[in-house]
Amino acid sequence: MDPKDQIVSLLKEADLYQNQGLLNEAKERYKKATDIIKNSPNIKNGQELIANIVKKVVDLNQKIIKINQAATKPTVSDSKQTLIKKLFAGDGENDNHTSALEGAIALAKFGQFDRALEEFERLLDVEAVRVAAAKNIVRCHLEIEALEDAALCYERWVGDDRFAYAQLDKIRFFLEGRFSKLGFERELYQREETISDEDMESLEMEAATPEESSSSVNGQHSECSSAVMEDMELPEEEEFLDINSVGIQLPSGAQKGRMVEFDVSFQTGNSINLIISSKESALLDQLVKGTKLNDMQFFSPIAILNGSGVVTAKTQIKSGPKEGDYSLDITILTT
Repeated sequence: MDPKDQIVSLLKEADLYQNQGLLNEAKERYKKATDIIKNSPNIKNGQELIANIVKKVVDLNQKIIKINQAATKPTVSDSKQTLIKKLFAGDGENDNHTSALEGAIALAKFGQFDRALEEFERLLDVEAVRVAAAKNIVRCHLEIEALEDAALCYERWVGDDRFAYAQLDKIRFFLEGRFSKLGFERELYQREETISDEDMESLEMEAATPEESSSSVNGQHSECSSAVMEDMELPEEEEFLDINSVGIQLPSGAQKGRMVEFDVSFQTGNSINLIISSKESALLDQLVKGTKLNDMQFFSPIAILNGSGVVTAKTQIKSGPKEGDYSLDITILTT
């Protein structure tokens, strides 16, 4: 059969299987079609066809993941979710918005992603925790391997006037770092930075009256209007460096000194959370609350840092998709 006819036939079969709910079978047909395109240089618009198929496969993967989670994820009542949020939301010394953020993170740590996402979405209205809430929304999607959903969230925020350019830049940089680590190639749509008519009039007025300026360079005004600067100003308290993963050197035992690496699930400032499998019993026995961890490595999108930390909490997860595993909180002491 001609390669073009094979491709058309396979794509039709894939669509048919998908409509019947046979998602894995549909994926196989898409893969075969992709292989034929790659091995047929004469196929017109081959790369474009592959890109379209990849999008369909990504969508299929999300559907498969959701179906698998629905089959394995225990139901946790609203009252229990609220209890988790209260128990692990910090000591109450922080302001209400920060406490709400910590409570949402606690829910996510225990696998209650739907409720956590609702909490994070509400916190997007709060300037002080907006970036942190957005990053944690991304982390929730990454935890359930919904990479495309994470990308779509960012692109939705690009069109959201609540987000300043500087905030979007931080979120994009964070997301691109995670995508790069996972080997997921996805170009993110970005907002074009424009100046409103009102801001332009303000700039023109200032340029016309340089004598009122506090300083000038070569006759040109060197200060932007306050309206333009609003989106460019950094927060009063700069955020802690995003950590993607950490290396922990075993403090004792037969494998003392061996470095093991774990992905960071969630982060609040200099506090990071790891999910460690219950199968890592030898490691878990050593990582009790109060354990000082020297010679740690912290992997961020821009650098690998050496430092130390201390285990501040270790809790076994009693429900959700990670039931039986352990949630480990580490406070970074030095980097």
